[in-house]
Order: sequence, then C-alpha cells, then structure tokens
Amino acid sequence: MSSVYQNKISSCRICGSNQLKTVIHLAKMPFTDEFISSDQLGTEFLSDIDIAVCKQCACAQNINDTDMGAYYQDYTYSVQSSGFALSFMSTLAERIKSNYFSNKTAPSILEIGSGTGEQLMAFKKLGFRVIGVEPSDKLSEYANSQEIKTLTTFFDENTTQIVDPEFRTVDAIVTSYTFDHIPRPVEVLNNIHKILNDDGLLIIEVHNLELIRQRNEFCLFEHEHYTYLNERTMRYLLNQNNFDVVTFKLLEESEKRANSLLVVAKKANKSNISEVDVLNEIHLLDSLNNEINKSISRIDNWLNENKKYKIVAYGAGGRGIMTIAALANSNYIQYIVDKNPKSDNIFAPKSHLPVYGIERLAENRADKILIFSFGYYNEIVSELTSKFGYTKDQFISILELLEPANA
Repeated sequence: MSSVYQNKISSCRICGSNQLKTVIHLAKMPFTDEFISSDQLGTEFLSDIDIAVCKQCACAQNINDTDMGAYYQDYTYSVQSSGFALSFMSTLAERIKSNYFSNKTAPSILEIGSGTGEQLMAFKKLGFRVIGVEPSDKLSEYANSQEIKTLTTFFDENTTQIVDPEFRTVDAIVTSYTFDHIPRPVEVLNNIHKILNDDGLLIIEVHNLELIRQRNEFCLFEHEHYTYLNERTMRYLLNQNNFDVVTFKLLEESEKRANSLLVVAKKANKSNISEVDVLNEIHLLDSLNNEINKSISRIDNWLNENKKYKIVAYGAGGRGIMTIAALANSNYIQYIVDKNPKSDNIFAPKSHLPVYGIERLAENRADKILIFSFGYYNEIVSELTSKFGYTKDQFISILELLEPANA
C-alpha cells in the first residue's frame, strides 16, 4: 500500500478558514493497521504526519487528506477480546436507555463505524432497533453473521436511500472512535441532522485532545485521524452545526475507556454562537511538539537502559504501533504480542517487529513487558500473571514513560 494518494488541505476542516498553523510533526509514520508479511517488509506506506491548529476556530486537525478507501476494506479492528471494552459498551447502552429512552418502546439507533457490532448488540439486548454503517468488508460481514444488520459503506448523504424504511429517520446515532476518522465532519453532522428525529440524540466518542496533550500521547496522531477535539472545541463544532450539548458527563471517568471524550448532543433548530479562547488553545498546543520529542527520548532511553533484558511490547493497536514507529531504539524490543492479532506471521509496519498472540509469552518468556494498551493495564496484568506465571514487577505502562511526572 505504499502508493497511497495524499493531498494537503488548504482550509480548516471545521470553519473553512485558511489560517492553519502547524504545531506537530512526526516523520515517516505508518498506518496503524497495515501489518505486513515477511516478503512485504519495506513496502508499507510511510509519510509525515503534520497536525495544525486553526487560528480562527482553534480546532486541531491533520493537514493531509489520505485516500483510505482500500485501507478500510481490509480494516479489522475489534474489541471482542477485551472484557473492559465490552463492559463499557454495556454501560453506555444502559445509561442511554435509562437517561433518555426509558419511556420509549423499541427506539431506533444507527451506529456510524459499527465494526463487528458489539456496541449495537448491547443496545439490541435492551430493546433498541439497530442498524450499523461500516466501510470494512470483513467487519460488516462478521456483524451481519451475528444478526446485527450492517451496511458496508461510508456514512454520507446517500445512506438514507439504502437503509430499510424504518431507519430513514432514527431516534439516536452513536459513533465511537470514528468521528475523528471523518475528513469532512461538518458534512457528516449535516447528514446526521437530517435523519435524526426532532427529539433525537447524537452520541459521539473521540480521543480527548486535552488528555493527549497532558500525557504527550503522540501515538494518537495518526494518518487515520483527521480532527482532534477537546470539550471546548467539540462544543464549538456542535453548536455551529445545529446541535446543543446535553452533557459531557454521561459516564464517570472510571467507566470510560482510555483517552475518551464522550458527548451527548441533541438537535437544535439553528446554530448557536460558542466562544473559544483561540489564543489559549494555540498556546496549549504550541509547545506540545517539543514535549512529544522529550517523551520519545524518555522511551528510547528506557529501552537503552534495559537492553540487557528481553523486552516485549503488549498491544498491536494504534498506541503500540505508532509509538514504536517513532522510536530510534525499537530494535531493543524482541516482539509484540496482542490478544487479538490481525493474522499469523505478520510484522509491524516501519519497526518490522514480529507480532504474535499472547501465547508467545509462554513459549518465549520475557523479562519485562511494556504495556501500550494502558487503558486495559489491570486486565492485562491479571491475565498474564494468572495464565503464564509472570509477576507484577515485570510490567510497565507506557504512561510511566510518556508523562514527565512519571519519568
């Protein structure tokens, strides 16, 4: 996939201004999910990631448009193997039901980027009528096999023309870690507004830029992500596009996944003026690139200091792949494990580290396990200690190296 087409944008994805200031630069980074075989080493897509902030609306964004059509056809991300993620989905569905639909029989809900259908399954169990929209052939095929009706397509103005009549308008739309993958968010919000019932709800979960900044979590700056929002800029975006924020507090922090910004919004008849302190937002992001470089150096230094040990990375998701791709000392990592690897005999893009299932930790034991999936840290440690006899002092969370206070 090395011949992927990219185009640099000239105007803000949110407000249309041409006043974009680049604040983050990561050189020659891969896609998060383009795992390769041994005969494909060196052919993977690599390109710089540049993140800008708009001087007009303060929204942070990727300045490159990347042709993702073929990539998403083969995309296979799933949370089926994570107990915490499945618990989160059940809690989210229950809270939406109890807070907003307790008196409504069989409310309808559409999910944008529905994956293998776990979130919709949680809603279905509570009596919702559900339908998913998912561009990945593999994920939508699996969801349909589980009797979660899923359309294999991108969500756009034509979606209402291909869904069953009962879903031409819906009571709720949910999109979880998908909205930030959308290059034209304003167009999508306009299309959402058209098919939501007058009292309909929009539930969006994205990565929280505020937490990215606080943790120096540069791995979440990806080719696949186009926008980066915090509560302030999310409110601005929604208000400008005929939605009112209902709450950012639907779930407690302990109930959320790592780095989650979760918002519930409702339709409004007109856009509202929402003020953002643009200078403050720019100031907060201006120094982030320097802090990111310091975090990368901390991880590289830790790997160098511990190179006498057999170090294994846990987590072949975006956090692991992108963090490792930015390192100079990734060769001190022996291999990567994941509970749900994409397939057998694969290697991570750029670093070319082999990726295995967690059983590899029994066959080829590690001295230290660096956990990139820190949101599931306790779950991972519990499983590996009980299954394979590892001890708690053998684990380290990547957060301990990313954040200055923990270094």
